[in-house]
Amino acid sequence: MTEKEIIEIAMKAGFDHAVFMDVEDLKFDGSLRKYCEENLCGNYGKNHACPPDCGTPREMEEKVRKYSRGLVMQTIQTVDNVMDNGEIRKVRKRHNDMSRDFLKAMKESGQEGLPVMAGPCTVCTVCTREEGKPCRFPEEQSSCLSAYCIQADKMASSCGFTYWCGENKVAFFSLYCI
Repeated sequence: MTEKEIIEIAMKAGFDHAVFMDVEDLKFDGSLRKYCEENLCGNYGKNHACPPDCGTPREMEEKVRKYSRGLVMQTIQTVDNVMDNGEIRKVRKRHNDMSRDFLKAMKESGQEGLPVMAGPCTVCTVCTREEGKPCRFPEEQSSCLSAYCIQADKMASSCGFTYWCGENKVAFFSLYCI
């Protein structure tokens, strides 16, 4: 499958922008893990795809570096209040639903890759991690940009994407490494 065909599938899934970049150009910063450890999203230690279960910053970077190209997909969505966590969760879910549609199309086409999402894995309503059980769908599990310690602002800049969208807009990103 060509990069152009993959981009077309991403755009059909509803993304506002989709561009390939070299994985070697991604910037990682292990110090970003502290934001996961602060548990502001409430998923630290409660989701198989989140720290500490997903791996160390170094292990996460090594997973991505096994690939040569990455498709960066972006949505820009209007919100009433960027500080309203409920509203942000709702628009992030919309972004991740598009990402899951894209991943389904990739799987159906036989294209294999590494998905990196926006926010915690939400394949299951309640992660089995909270019950001390293994992941029910490890092949569908995906960690977020934060868990990978990818500098999203630098990734966006490399792609020519807007990172800060203003007062009433929020950008979300997914990455698909091939």
